[in-house]
Parts: sequence; C-alpha cells; structure tokens
Amino acid sequence: MKLHSTNSHIKGLTILEVLVVLFVLLLLAIVLMPASNVRRHAPGIICMSNLKQIDLGFLMYASDNGGKFPGPASATNAGTMEFSRFGHPFPQFQKVSPYLTNLDVLVCPFDKTRQPAINYATLTDSHLSYFLNADASTNHPARAILSGDRFLRVNNQPVNPGWFLLTTNLNLGWTPKVHLGFGNLAFADGHVERSMDNLNALVQNQPLPTNRLAIP
Repeated sequence: MKLHSTNSHIKGLTILEVLVVLFVLLLLAIVLMPASNVRRHAPGIICMSNLKQIDLGFLMYASDNGGKFPGPASATNAGTMEFSRFGHPFPQFQKVSPYLTNLDVLVCPFDKTRQPAINYATLTDSHLSYFLNADASTNHPARAILSGDRFLRVNNQPVNPGWFLLTTNLNLGWTPKVHLGFGNLAFADGHVERSMDNLNALVQNQPLPTNRLAIP
C-alpha cells in the first residue's frame, strides 16, 4: 500500500510539473511574441518617424517661404532649383536645416550602407536614405508625395540615384530585402504612410503633371 501510494504521489507530481511547465511556456509565448514583433518592426517604425520629422521640417520651411518647398523655387526666392539640376536631394535638405537639426533622421535604420553626416556643411547624397520630390507642392497636400524611402524599383530593377520621373505607366515597387517588401512615403500635408501594393495607385493619384524624384 505504501509503495502504491508513493508511486501515485510521484506520478501526480510529474503530471502537475508538466502542466506547470506548459502553462509557463504559454505565458512566455503570450508575453514574448509581441515583444519579438516590436523588435522586428522597430526599424520600420523609426523610419516612419524619420519621415514624419522630415515632413514637418519642410512644412515649416514652406510656412516661412510663401507656402513653397525649396525644390520648385529658384535661389533668388530662397529655393534650390538651380542647385538640384543633377538630381541631388542634399541641397534641399541643407536648405531646411534650421527646421531639421537632427541629422540622424536622414538615415533609415535598415540602410546599412549609409551613415549620418557630421553636420550640414559635409552633407551629401551618401548621407541620405530618403528621396525628395522636387515638384512637390502644398496644393492638394494630402495626395502630393514629398519624400520617401530611396529603395524604389521599377520593373523589378532598382532605381538609380539622380532624377527619376514618376509616370502613371510605371510598374513601381520596393526593394524587398530592405523593408520586407514595403516602403514609407511622406506627404505634403504632414502625414506618413506605409506603402506596399498600393504604390502605383498613389503615384497615379498625384495632383501634379510632373513629379521628379531626386534619388540619393
């Protein structure tokens, strides 16, 4: 009887221990899975935050310069039209430097080939992860793309640095290895969107007939 009682007690403890372990594992899965997702998507969240700050910097510049961004304005009107003729976005970023003092926001956390510039005097395209639309306007701002991730591709080929003309007949997408197949866009009204399969539709919805992207 004692032997039977002891065996039952041991078996009972073993089952209880298994249940406890399963319960603990379940709790860990519930707690750790969201944290894992946050860590996985954290760089993308930071990238959206970067574009939001870029957006606000350009909007503050426009507010102080007759509602115009630096790209479409000439140098005599505090713009960068003449300096951007080769498709370099960095002169526009330099122009808004009083409103965008943190140079770290100009580099995407996923963009391992780029490092922030030490200061605006040394800023070049190699310190940028984001394109600028040189024709962006505050007219119809909710539809007008102002900036976005430089990881664009057309017909499955990466877009080269320099000028890139947006047209409605392009088959646009994002380089899949950078943002896991999606990209981020900043609009002229201050909002930022994550774009995946709707990039072509957003381009077709642009309010301007010409949209020249300066790709770093």
